Amino acid sequence: MKRQMSILIRLFALFALVMSSAVVFAQDDAATENSVVPFIGIRYWGVEAGLLVTGVIANTPAESVELQAGDVVTAVEGEAIQVDTVREVVWKHDPGSTVTLSLQRDGESLEQDLTLMARPEDLFENERYAIPLDLASVGLFVGECDGKLLVLGALAGSEVSTAGFQLYDHIVEIDGDAVHNIGEADIAVSDLKDGDILSFVVLRDEQEMTIKVVTVDHRRRPPRHRPRPRPRLELSNTYVSDSIGLGYGDGFIEVQAISQAHDLYVAGIRRYDLITGANGAPIAEAKDLFADDMIALAVQRPSGTLEFDVPASAAPLLLYGLDAPVEQDRSQWLGLHEKQVTLGVRYLQLEPGNPYFEGSGVNHGAYVAEVIEGLPAAKAGVQVGDVIVAVAGEDVTMELDLRNRIYFHKPGDEVTLDVLRDGEMMQIDVVLRVAS
Repeated sequence: MKRQMSILIRLFALFALVMSSAVVFAQDDAATENSVVPFIGIRYWGVEAGLLVTGVIANTPAESVELQAGDVVTAVEGEAIQVDTVREVVWKHDPGSTVTLSLQRDGESLEQDLTLMARPEDLFENERYAIPLDLASVGLFVGECDGKLLVLGALAGSEVSTAGFQLYDHIVEIDGDAVHNIGEADIAVSDLKDGDILSFVVLRDEQEMTIKVVTVDHRRRPPRHRPRPRPRLELSNTYVSDSIGLGYGDGFIEVQAISQAHDLYVAGIRRYDLITGANGAPIAEAKDLFADDMIALAVQRPSGTLEFDVPASAAPLLLYGLDAPVEQDRSQWLGLHEKQVTLGVRYLQLEPGNPYFEGSGVNHGAYVAEVIEGLPAAKAGVQVGDVIVAVAGEDVTMELDLRNRIYFHKPGDEVTLDVLRDGEMMQIDVVLRVAS
């Protein structure tokens, strides 16, 4: 039974881990390499009205008609558009055809005719198509919570990582522009180049401070058409999502596809890499992936074996398909050791549509994988297998997860958890305390 629960927990982690890219191209890169698709040439962020343009790619139709960062594309040929309908709305038109874009710019509505081009096969390595920067490109990772733009991390070894940012710093300005969300932040850096000085104004403990860094583009652009470096390997399991494809074999994990927005790509992992070890042990024997904030992965390439540090949040994906049970270190519990309060659980954030929710009437929440004795959750009666659906009436979702919901409370606060247990909803009152 314990083995079955371990497998279920890893499956829950798998469903929780992979999220869609915050900023994507105006044509989804999930098409096959040989397909010819219409191309506008923008980067964007989803907003209620449509697509917020966060940058315009050089020498594309978007640049030729002078689309601007900050424009909102609301419709194509009169058909409303959203992030999840780009294919349906744009891909029905052939490259070379002219379409009318409906835009909002500086509070005004306007229309702009644009002739689509075929997406270049060498888009990512051809300097002719200069792709605007975003925050992730310069090494800073952020998220939105309760209307605030918060620092969540930085690329190891980058200038940003040593500039003085701290977890959950509230970013209020970038280069003099007020920012409230990821889209606005990406617009603020879209026109920068390597060597430019990038200035941030952040709030920390109600104190305002300025942090400056030298802009460095940390993106890597591997060739889109590389010959397969090895014969197809025998796989026992696979996982495929919009942002990554993995194949699991005897003693290795093969990276079959990966998007530039994925954490593993940012860390240096590339398509066709073979992941063979973690933290000094063979991958099939790795048991301490939750012990630290980072995982040291051994990767085989035709040129030899390399090592990459990746976030520990990648652990569920790496464990998927492996038989070894997971040893979880308490340093990774939801104790928020760097902040004030703790709940005292180890959790896995579940995506809408997770099989666990079937028949429950619930489609969001945090699956409690472990409970620490002596801390608030255990004292209040939270159990392994509970799904925490809300904290103090605020939903626990992929965007605003359990960690964020707890973070904004103070020691001594009593909060009510809405909990799904064995298919039934219940409420549990918990008194939060400082982490120790």
